Amino acid sequence: MLLSSKKIDGDFSEFKKVKKLYKEAFPRRERMKFRVLQKSAVSPLVEWLAYYDGEELVGFTYLVSDGALAYLFYFAVCSSKRSLGYGGKILSDLKARRNGETLVLDIEACGEPAKNSEQRLRRRAFYMRNGFTPAGFEATYRGVRYDAMKFGGECGKQRLMQLFKQYRREVLGKNK
Repeated sequence: MLLSSKKIDGDFSEFKKVKKLYKEAFPRRERMKFRVLQKSAVSPLVEWLAYYDGEELVGFTYLVSDGALAYLFYFAVCSSKRSLGYGGKILSDLKARRNGETLVLDIEACGEPAKNSEQRLRRRAFYMRNGFTPAGFEATYRGVRYDAMKFGGECGKQRLMQLFKQYRREVLGKNK
């Protein structure tokens, strides 16, 4: 496994492959419009990376960072590449790139009945194996409850909300 990454920006040539993975990996209610991701990729707050094994796309990450706190909005590994070590390698690369920053992500809550309860538990265990711990707060988005997890430092809900407001204002052009 020889993992490399490419910045996804206006010069990126494989948007179709990333878009396909994006739609496969995330339910509609969890997705932003893909063109919003494309437009935001030029912002200094955004790091959108495609990961490859040789020439083959294996996954991507989309995160927002202010230099002290980085929120992992999207992290996907191709279904044919899951459980082969790619996810852990991508997280290791991400942690090295963001050395000194607190990384935060959220996962669907595990403590309530759901059709994908087993998948939620596996996802939580994966992040725990990779050094993430519960951040101690949750959020609800479009009727789905999420638990926050963190790596490398502390982060409260208010601090994360500050980053979201900055992202909405500077990247999405929204003041609310």
